Amino acid sequence: MTSLDLIIVGIFILSVLAIGLTAKSRAKTTEDYFLAGRDLPWYQIGFSLFATNFSASAIIGLTGAAYITGIAIYNYEWIGIIAIIFFALFLVGVVRGSQVYTIAQFLDERYDKRIKYLYSLFLLFLIIFIDMAASLYAGGLLLHELFPQVSMSSIIFIIMIIVAIYSLVGGIGSISKTDILQTNVIILGAMLIAFFAFREAGGMAGIRQSAPSEFLSLVRPLDDRAVPWPGLLLGIPILGAYFWLTSQNMAQFVLSARSETDAARGLFMAGFLKLLVLFIIILPGVAAIGFLPDIPEPDRIYPSLITQLLPTGILGLVLAGFIASLMSNTDSTLHAASTIITMDFVRPAFGNISNAQLVWVGRATSLVIIGISAIWAPKIGDFGTLFEYIQGLLSYVVTPFVVVYLGGIFWKHSNARGAFWTLIFGSSSAIMISVLQALNIIDLHYLYVPFPVALISLFCLWFFSRKSSVTLVDARLLWDSDVLKKMSRPDLIIAALLCGAIFVQVWLFR
Repeated sequence: MTSLDLIIVGIFILSVLAIGLTAKSRAKTTEDYFLAGRDLPWYQIGFSLFATNFSASAIIGLTGAAYITGIAIYNYEWIGIIAIIFFALFLVGVVRGSQVYTIAQFLDERYDKRIKYLYSLFLLFLIIFIDMAASLYAGGLLLHELFPQVSMSSIIFIIMIIVAIYSLVGGIGSISKTDILQTNVIILGAMLIAFFAFREAGGMAGIRQSAPSEFLSLVRPLDDRAVPWPGLLLGIPILGAYFWLTSQNMAQFVLSARSETDAARGLFMAGFLKLLVLFIIILPGVAAIGFLPDIPEPDRIYPSLITQLLPTGILGLVLAGFIASLMSNTDSTLHAASTIITMDFVRPAFGNISNAQLVWVGRATSLVIIGISAIWAPKIGDFGTLFEYIQGLLSYVVTPFVVVYLGGIFWKHSNARGAFWTLIFGSSSAIMISVLQALNIIDLHYLYVPFPVALISLFCLWFFSRKSSVTLVDARLLWDSDVLKKMSRPDLIIAALLCGAIFVQVWLFR
């Protein structure tokens, strides 16, 4: 790292802090602080969704996974775009029409408080120990490579302080404003490192020569380490549904939109930006096989690309892009957790608490949350690769909650009793599978787990709901079959173009 690189990174961090802190004066009410006054335009939503998804853990995890398995890991991304399109076309009206702060509040209105609290606790667990901890770990891993004299724990603590400064002051308004700068820096940094990686590898021709032939195919055999083809059909769609349809990290930006049109177009924008991931993150990981053949730990591929390929000045820009991805994911995730604790637990428990007090509660809980994540983050290195840590754990735990959430929207007969026992038996079945795996009684790829758990969960939702008395459901909490008729023609054309772009990518790398 030269002085020029450090100056570039310093200017970027100061710019983020300056932009984020300007929203302080408007974060006075809970709606301002937690949902930006429900007034975000579509482009801010698109930038924020992409920046939150394109996290430091995603950059390091996807690059490392591509290095050892090839582009099959991109299946998570294009199926995620399908989930984005589904959200925009079918769910935006329902979610926004409920006028809630969190997905858990939606489940409270659709079912009862038991489901709300179970869901809130579940999301908090994932946010603290997966989303935020993984991003902090990824940031610490790369920055420790550049500054080996500083411990990873110290680096994680520094990151925590920087993010906390502006996200605690201005709430989601600050976060969405900084995401515009951060997304552009993220993409620029990723494009630069992709350029140097492709040049070093000799372009696509060089990549084809150095990488195994199957590494450039999205459809893989049954014994594939990353994405065996049944997992592509039966596992990834459920994981994509969790991340894009039910996660508070993503839903909070849709809930913050100024209109349904802005929410839908923001989602579409995020989908188009995600098309870049194959070229600027995943293929550079495959390219590294040719000129970095002896890296023992896949999670160190991206740090190695940065330290070994980039000249002075460019290194600072790319590092700024990585820090942007780290900050943008951490601030959004931190805010989502703070919103859940404040609006799902504190406000119901203290009915007379003022808006100003709730905002301060949100800030205080943010500090606690990020502190716990920072303590846990260094331990992630004990669980294999970063990508497998994240996707492996999600495969076991998210399915029952996805079934309860989507079942409540699309099936009017689902009720609180059905939802409760679905969570109990669905989660128990996942635990049982994990125990059988640990005892070596069965041997399943983690992408095979969501489907049987989904079947059990769907049966439980149907069986226990049918065994209960019929309950009236507010129509605004259910999907309307006329929803597509309400979509504007331009939005339907945008959705069709995005689907076409996905088809072309998948066809070219099938």
